[in-house]
Amino acid sequence: MKIAMFTDTYHPQINGVVTSIDFFVNELRKEHEVHIFCPYSPNYKNKDKYVHTFKSIEFKRYPGYRIGLPIALLKYDFSDFDIIHVHTPATMGLAGLVIGNDKNIPVVGTFHTLIPEYTDYIIEAKIMKMVTAKALWKFVKHFYNFCDAVIAPSTAIKNELKKHGVIKNIFVVPTGIKISKEAKKAMSKSKIALRKKYKIPQNEKIILHVGRITKEKNIELILKAVSKIDVKLIITSDGPYKDRIKKMVEKLKIEKKVIFTGFLPLEKLYEYYKLSDAFVMASKTETQGIVLLEATLFGLPIVTIDAPVTGDFVRENKVGIVSSEENFSKSIEKILKNKNKINNKKILKKYSPEKIIKDLIEVYKSVINPNIR
Repeated sequence: MKIAMFTDTYHPQINGVVTSIDFFVNELRKEHEVHIFCPYSPNYKNKDKYVHTFKSIEFKRYPGYRIGLPIALLKYDFSDFDIIHVHTPATMGLAGLVIGNDKNIPVVGTFHTLIPEYTDYIIEAKIMKMVTAKALWKFVKHFYNFCDAVIAPSTAIKNELKKHGVIKNIFVVPTGIKISKEAKKAMSKSKIALRKKYKIPQNEKIILHVGRITKEKNIELILKAVSKIDVKLIITSDGPYKDRIKKMVEKLKIEKKVIFTGFLPLEKLYEYYKLSDAFVMASKTETQGIVLLEATLFGLPIVTIDAPVTGDFVRENKVGIVSSEENFSKSIEKILKNKNKINNKKILKKYSPEKIIKDLIEVYKSVINPNIR
């Protein structure tokens, strides 16, 4: 099968969409030919002949992201592609949708991001945020209704799409996880070196937050909780909200309790999962819990707020506590006192690459041969 994937976000950006695309591409390429069409980034040294980059401009409202200008797509021959898979509904995704409809190639669209929840990056006037969110949902509805099938990474997001008027067949296909070489290497390493590096006593508990430092991650809630309890918080990655978060750390006078690592390559990041005693997440805008899967891979109990997707993941898989915002600090204390280890075997089987890729191929087949079910 020859597959064209269109995305408005790709390397060197590190986010859930890129992680998801990497997972699917790496697994699909074991048996299929997969091409990626994405915006050009000046910091990305592309060595993959199947990654096609296009002229782009910076998206100033969201640092690190770029807007693709895919005019050069006109010179590409898509006649032998079996399917187009669009991962984002901006310029590159729209280009994929147009090409699919024009060349009569089936189009599958994955809904990765709750775009209407990101109005802070699109418009500043508070009075306009609700109007903007409604307009964005209308756009999202029309975009995905032009696809032949839609993929939601979780049941909660499938229900959200249906609620907002997406009427095409919606299949739930999450991003899977595997015990990679990097993970195995991290699992075999000692925790002592990292504790020494940060001067963390052996008896001090460590909680971990993984993800871009952005407003929608709601890290302020975690900082407030940390200010009330005896614990060390490690915040990985980087992002446009980092300075704001650092100022809040100073304001709360918890500088000795919080460690910022900056961006970490995967092998190093896995070492921090192993080092930690629990995983925390306060975001209300997740569409799937890739980092929650990574946490369970290392047997970490999780504390998350009662939000769609993240709360559902924790409840369904029985891997921690779904907390109210008011009780977040108490929930962290409770999870750290509970010494029961998470049984992650069932979860790893549920999200295994073999199962997930089989489900994805079934979605592809359903639109390539719609009469064969």
